[in-house]
Amino acid sequence: MTDPGAITTDLRAMLSRTIERLESMGIGDEAIASLRPARRIALIPRPAVMDALGRAWRLGVLLLDRDGRLFATGGITRAIELTYETVYMNSEALYRRGLRVAATRGGFALGDTVNFDVIEIALDAVSLRAETGPLSLRDGTVMVRWVAGEGDQGLASLESYLAERTDILAGD
Repeated sequence: MTDPGAITTDLRAMLSRTIERLESMGIGDEAIASLRPARRIALIPRPAVMDALGRAWRLGVLLLDRDGRLFATGGITRAIELTYETVYMNSEALYRRGLRVAATRGGFALGDTVNFDVIEIALDAVSLRAETGPLSLRDGTVMVRWVAGEGDQGLASLESYLAERTDILAGD
């Protein structure tokens, strides 16, 4: 078995190299937020709002922030101008519009991409072996499940996955 400490150290070094590469190429990041749903406080309606949690690069099924934390992607939306719609929209369109408005209420710039309801991924060997998220540990190699429901065919080494996703963002 591979040393758990070495796995974590190697993983953190890999993420640091990826961050350095993304920063050196000037790749733009995206906002991370938590969604606070609409609610009532003493009969006063409070609209849904997104609270900023930071910024990260979207690398497929993963988000990587400048501190080297990885997140599993959740929902995604864009902040839009607050306007009143007079046209009919189905319930799904109204829900998506509500998410965009919640991002704007959260103070995000118009047009900013906002990732919400993301889940931070534990990067220790025990958590990776448990395979509770998109990352897993196989024979001492950190793997990412980039296609859900495909079994081992949907797995790739995290190192090659990050390199490929970074190349895509760079336009290589």
